[in-house]
Amino acid sequence: MAPSGKYDKVYTVTSVTHLIPIKLDLAKLNYTHWSTLFANHCSTYNVSAFLESAVTTNDDEETKKADAAVLGWIYLTISEPHLERLLNTQPKTAYSAWEFLKKIFQDNKRSKVVELTSELRALNIGDLTPEQYFRKIDSISAMLANLGTTIQDEDLVTYAIHGLNGRFPHAKHIILHNNPFPSYETV
Repeated sequence: MAPSGKYDKVYTVTSVTHLIPIKLDLAKLNYTHWSTLFANHCSTYNVSAFLESAVTTNDDEETKKADAAVLGWIYLTISEPHLERLLNTQPKTAYSAWEFLKKIFQDNKRSKVVELTSELRALNIGDLTPEQYFRKIDSISAMLANLGTTIQDEDLVTYAIHGLNGRFPHAKHIILHNNPFPSYETV
């Protein structure tokens, strides 16, 4: 029988991965999306406080069990490499796990922004189809947005034009001489 009390809803979660459908993964740079979904889920179940401060030995057993459940949710919603890293730290509370993961992503944020911005600027259509090329631009732009860096629409158009090279000289010319300058969506 589930415990009764202020955290009853926590024990009704049978599969947190259905409620938080993405796994936290540094390679996908999805911390912002994951943490937003996770925090929203915790809010729904009245356990947001466990992400804001650590449970202490002074807390009652019901609170400690709910914190352990939230810690379990964290374990279930992160990629295997992060799970191994986190388990090696042996977090005692959901808060300590939450802060550990946040630090990993914040520490790598600036270098990833520089790396992705450089990749976007140097991107060339090469042998890609136009659809693949623009999907690649969209993907890099989305990763940058997930890191809190938004690329201006006009800059995306400029990067896209720059990478068209000699395969599409007429398209490049038409885009450059449009007045007003087209949006990325139009391009």
